[in-house]
Formats: sequence, structure tokens, C-alpha cells
Amino acid sequence: MTDIQDDFLSTARAAAALLREDAVAAAVGTVVALLIRLARRRHGTAADLRALARAERAPASIAAF
Repeated sequence: MTDIQDDFLSTARAAAALLREDAVAAAVGTVVALLIRLARRRHGTAADLRALARAERAPASIAAF
């Protein structure tokens, strides 16, 4: 292979890795948002905010399930 082909393959692999990472980040963000909504519905907004702000003020659990 030539240097140009090597550079192209390296660039293409880097772009593919970035696209996969972006897709994973978007999926994780969606799951986190869903779990936060479920926890808020189950425990209330105040309990969730207390748990996120200071662990010692949190209720025993703010699990989504």
C-alpha cells in the first residue's frame, strides 16, 4: 500500500470509531434520561435532587425500579 492509502485507512478507521462512540454516548444519554424520569416519578423531584446534590441527605434509595 502507498502512504496515501495508509493515511486514508487510518482516517477512515478513526472516523468510524468516532461515529460509534457518538452513537454509544447518545444511547447512554437516552438511558440515563429514562432512568432519571422513572426515579423522579417513583420518589419525587425533591428526593432525586437531594440525592444528586448531597449523598448524606438522600433517601435510602432513589432506584428507578
